[in-house]
Amino acid sequence: MNILKQLKEVTLSVLPIGLFALILSLVFGVMDTGEMLAFLLSCILVIIGLTFFLTGVDVGLLPIGNRIGSALTKSRSLIIMLAAAVVLGVIITIPEPDVTVLARQVHSVNPAINTGLLSWCIAIGVGIFLSISLARTVLGWKMKWIIAVSYVFIFLAAFFNEDFFVSVAFDSGGATTGPLSVPFIMALGMGVATLRHGDEEAQFGYVAFSSIGPVLAVLILGLAFNDPASGSVLASEEAVPGFWQLLGSKFSEVGVSLLPLIAVIVICLIFFLRLPRIETVRVAVGILWAYIGIAIFFTGVEYSFSDVARELGAALMSRSPLLLYGVGFVFGLFVVLAEPAVIVLTEQIEEASNGKISRSLMLATLALGVGLAVVLALLRTVKGFSIWYLLFPGYVLIMLAMVRTPGLFSAIAFDSGGVATGPMSSTFLLPLAMGAASGNASMSLTASFGMIAMIAMMPILLTELLGIWYAHREKEAKERTK
Repeated sequence: MNILKQLKEVTLSVLPIGLFALILSLVFGVMDTGEMLAFLLSCILVIIGLTFFLTGVDVGLLPIGNRIGSALTKSRSLIIMLAAAVVLGVIITIPEPDVTVLARQVHSVNPAINTGLLSWCIAIGVGIFLSISLARTVLGWKMKWIIAVSYVFIFLAAFFNEDFFVSVAFDSGGATTGPLSVPFIMALGMGVATLRHGDEEAQFGYVAFSSIGPVLAVLILGLAFNDPASGSVLASEEAVPGFWQLLGSKFSEVGVSLLPLIAVIVICLIFFLRLPRIETVRVAVGILWAYIGIAIFFTGVEYSFSDVARELGAALMSRSPLLLYGVGFVFGLFVVLAEPAVIVLTEQIEEASNGKISRSLMLATLALGVGLAVVLALLRTVKGFSIWYLLFPGYVLIMLAMVRTPGLFSAIAFDSGGVATGPMSSTFLLPLAMGAASGNASMSLTASFGMIAMIAMMPILLTELLGIWYAHREKEAKERTK
C-alpha cells in the first residue's frame, strides 16, 4: 500500500469533520483558545492514527486472517472449524475498544449492569454467530433465511425487554464490529470462502452475523434484569486525563487488547501456517503498524472529540432542535467516511466485485444512510418516544426489501450496517446525542442510547435499495443487447 496515498485519502475523509466542528464551535462559543488547540491536535492524531492503522491492516492483519481462514478449511472437520470460530470470535471481541466504551457508558447510566458481564455476553454472541456464518459458507446455506430467522428470535426477545435494554442490545451489535475485529473477521471469512469458488456472496456476511449475535445475547441477558435505567444524569464522572497520560493509557489498553489475537496468530504461525520468514516479518510489521495507529487514533478521538461533540449537542439543543437535526445529518455524512472499518470494507467490496460496485458509490450510500440515522436517533432523544417506533418498521422494511435484493447485495448490506458503527460513531455521534439530552432537564440520558442501533440499521436498508436498483439496471442492459 502507498502510505502517502493512504494519508491523502484519510486527510480528505477527516478534514470535513474537523472544519465543520471548528466552525460551529466558533459560532456558538463552545471552545476557547486552549480547547481549540486541543481539538486541532485531536484531528491531526486521528489522521496519523488512521493512516498507520490502515497500512498495518493491509500489510499484516488481512493476509494472516485470510491464511487462518484457509487453514481452517483444510482441517476437514466442521466441528473443529466451528469451535475455533467461537474461540476466535470471543478473543477478538473481549478486547474491542468499542465494546469497552459502550459497556462503561451503559454502566454509567444503569450501575446494576456489570461492564464485565455485558462485555462477555457480547463476545459470546459474536463467537457463536461467527461460527454460524462459517457453517453457512461451508454447507451452502442461504444467508437470507438465516438472517430472517435470527431477527424473528431477536424481536421475540425484544418484546419482553425494557426499552433501555432493547436500545443497548442493538447498540451492542454495532459496537462489536470495530477497527480491530472487522479486518480480521472479514479476512477469516474470505479465507473460508475459497471453498466456494466463483460465489461472490460467500465472501461477505461474516460481519453481519457477528453483529446479529450480540443483539440476541444481550436481549437474553436483559430478560434477567427488572431495573431499567431512568436517570437523567450520569452515575459518575471520571477525571479527565492529560494528553500524555491518555496517550500512555491508550498504548497500554490497545497492547493488552491485541495480546490474545497476537497469541492466536503466533500459535498458528508455529503449528499450522509455517510461512516463509519474509512473510512472517511482513505480518509482524503490519501488526506493529496497526497497533501504533489504533492507539494514536483512539488518543485523538478521546482527547477532544467527545467533549466537543457533547458541548455542541447541548449548545445546538438550547437554540433549536431543528438546528440540531440538520447539524447531526451533516456530521453523519462526514463521520462514516472516517470510520476505519468502512474504508476496509468498501475497498474489499470493490476488489471482490471486480469494480462492479465502486468504492465511491458504496461510500455515498453509507454516508446518506448514517446521516438519516443520526437525524432519527436525535429525534428520539429530543421527543423521548420508544425505540420500537423506529426499530420495528425499519427492520420490517429491511426484511421486505431483502426478498428482492440480490444475494451479494444482501450480504454486503448487513456487513455495511456493522462497519458503519465504529469508534467515530461511539465517541462523537453518541456524545452529541447525550449532550443534547443533558441540555434539557426533561430529557433522559437513556433516550440517547439507540444512536448506534440507528446507524447500524439505515445503511442496511439503503444498500438493499441500491442492490434492487443495480439488478434492475443490469436486467435492462441485457434486454437492450438482445
